[in-house]
Amino acid sequence: MDNNNNGIQAPAKITIAKYKRCSTDNQDPLFVLQEEILEKKISRMKEDSPKITYEVLNFEDFAVSGKNMDRPGFCKMMDLVDKRKIDIIVFTKLDRLARSLQDLLNITSKLESKGVKFIVVEQNLDTSTSQGKLLFHILGAFAEFERAMIRERMEAGRKKADLIGSKSGKPCHRPKVDIDADGVRFKHSQGMSMHSIAKQYNVSITPIRRILNEK
Repeated sequence: MDNNNNGIQAPAKITIAKYKRCSTDNQDPLFVLQEEILEKKISRMKEDSPKITYEVLNFEDFAVSGKNMDRPGFCKMMDLVDKRKIDIIVFTKLDRLARSLQDLLNITSKLESKGVKFIVVEQNLDTSTSQGKLLFHILGAFAEFERAMIRERMEAGRKKADLIGSKSGKPCHRPKVDIDADGVRFKHSQGMSMHSIAKQYNVSITPIRRILNEK
């Protein structure tokens, strides 16, 4: 007998990756809290879709900073993402997955390319919804704006450095060097070039020229 004639379809299967992370080794309560929040969310998902079979995989990183992208649990999870063996990733807050906005955008871009959705329970973000996707487009725009601002500040720093004689052009605060003005004038009067004097004082030629131009 053909079972397809009865109109009953086999239940779909969804693989959920449950991810937890804490930064220090004295945050056991935080791990417990994350587990409770994630289990409650997954239980609601199962109740809302009883015809779907859910497989839940656990990944965790204990006493590892979110700035470290080589976290063991995270890397194992992303390896399964590459193999398309995960459908949804569930975690409590965005900073559990990554600390910097750029890292977060890189991760979510990869998840999107692999067809993986993610749910941030405490921040009510769900990329399976249009609102969730819109939010990350906005975050991406802010990240690009931040990069543009950094480029502008670096360019302004280079221009300022050129004015004060920085050879590197880096927008940093060079330590002030005390220059013996009388010594500079004497050396120059003895025929030493400004470049040679600047080299002796380990400075650019600009402050040497400024001293020599003073009355």
